[in-house]
Amino acid sequence: MVNPEKNLNPTKGIILVIIAFLGFSVMSAFIKVCSNAGLEIHEIMFFQNLVALIIVSPWVFHGKKVNLRPQNPLLVFGRVIVGMLSMYFYFVAVKLIPLVNATLLQNTTPIFIPIIAFFVFRKKITLKMFCVMVIGFIGVIMVLHPGKGAINPGDLIALFSGFLSGLSTVIIKILDDKDESVKLVIFYFLAVSTLIMGIWAIPTWTTPAGIIWLYLALSGIFYAVFQLLLILAVKYASTTTISPFIYLAVIFSGFIDWIVWQQIPTLLTIIGAVIVIASAIISAIHHTKHNIPVHHK
Repeated sequence: MVNPEKNLNPTKGIILVIIAFLGFSVMSAFIKVCSNAGLEIHEIMFFQNLVALIIVSPWVFHGKKVNLRPQNPLLVFGRVIVGMLSMYFYFVAVKLIPLVNATLLQNTTPIFIPIIAFFVFRKKITLKMFCVMVIGFIGVIMVLHPGKGAINPGDLIALFSGFLSGLSTVIIKILDDKDESVKLVIFYFLAVSTLIMGIWAIPTWTTPAGIIWLYLALSGIFYAVFQLLLILAVKYASTTTISPFIYLAVIFSGFIDWIVWQQIPTLLTIIGAVIVIASAIISAIHHTKHNIPVHHK
């Protein structure tokens, strides 16, 4: 979608996207703390999505009467499932590996989009984009440290989450082309995810204790804020403008790892991260020039 010129305010858009992804990194840290406390990921996601749904609902139903009937129910439901699985695998990775690694590998979305677009839209991969993808995956390999022994399953899970996020982004593009309401897509994502995760959590239910209740509530609040600020950011600035700032989430996550868990990334991880981020930014700019959104969680 192209923003009306009168609404463009790149500085405001950049500030909003930075705050949004700072919130996403903080949310991820709360998820890690809750999972380390013994809660299952699906139970954590139930509480998180429930809180986010409560916060987002007034925005969804604000203004004129909202029609809850999607124009493209199969696509909307497909986006719900793919997006939910992407977040689930990301949170599993957050539990298993340093936050910075999980965040970086999950944000490989723009590198995967050309592959997905090739199969979905039959869109040819140019030589330039092929080279960008190869360089990006070299960076991924550096982050995975294959020479140090067995690759941590958490790294591969985070990478798979990035692929699913790319697929979710492509579905969002199709829904946008079909004029499906963004509000409706977000509402169904949160509502259906809450229902599925709640049912899944019943057999292994563990009642949270003490301060974990607060962490769960905060994870939902930060997730809702992330969703709303990201939508606002795209209203004020083009995705080409804001896409480089998305990867500040990796820096935020690294800082949280250092402060909370005293984990410092290796030099190889840092070099790999720089390569991945540079490749992803080039890829994201290419996608936005061809009217494909670069990121959607």
